[in-house]
Amino acid sequence: MKKLLAIAVFLMAFSSAFAAIDKPAIFGISIDEGLVILKGDDAPNYADYNKSYTQASFNAIIGFNSRIGIHTGLGLQFGIGTFINGENDNNLSAYHSSSDPKDDGSFSMAFNIPAMARFYASKAFFFEAGATFDINLFEVRYTGEAKEWNSNDDQKFMNVELGAGLGFTLGFGLEFSFKYTHGVTNMYENTDMSNSRLIFGIAYWFNYR
Repeated sequence: MKKLLAIAVFLMAFSSAFAAIDKPAIFGISIDEGLVILKGDDAPNYADYNKSYTQASFNAIIGFNSRIGIHTGLGLQFGIGTFINGENDNNLSAYHSSSDPKDDGSFSMAFNIPAMARFYASKAFFFEAGATFDINLFEVRYTGEAKEWNSNDDQKFMNVELGAGLGFTLGFGLEFSFKYTHGVTNMYENTDMSNSRLIFGIAYWFNYR
């Protein structure tokens, strides 16, 4: 126990010696690539439906001290969904209307606003946790059988997700991160389906040092 306490004190002292946030606020841009995991009683089977998204963001970190800050910003998110085999069951009723599921898909766009607390364990490595908010702009679905796009009017205005992640920032401002977010609100009216994501991101901070 004493050894663990001594290690914890050493790590705290080490991280304090290598300050990460040198300014009250730093700003940057990022590109995220993510895999969407749909959960809930009405969610399609993973083997049948694959959804991914790309997001371009403007980011800011508001620093409380040299190691702790709030990561926020505004991102524009593009989501693409496709059917990847020919199975059909009741869980796909909200999506599937074609005799050939490979012809069906979806496209969506949303604004994303993160509110994540960030802690730098050293000069480069950080952890963050908090919430993200998706303001949905639209979603359309393509039906292969009818060969047409239709708007999904059941999409909710906002999705809320809780998440956590880690990453590292190089001294000149280039950053790599990985995080998981878990949806806590349903994506559509009268549908038990939430939106969770595995996300890999690359960012650049203009005034990191």
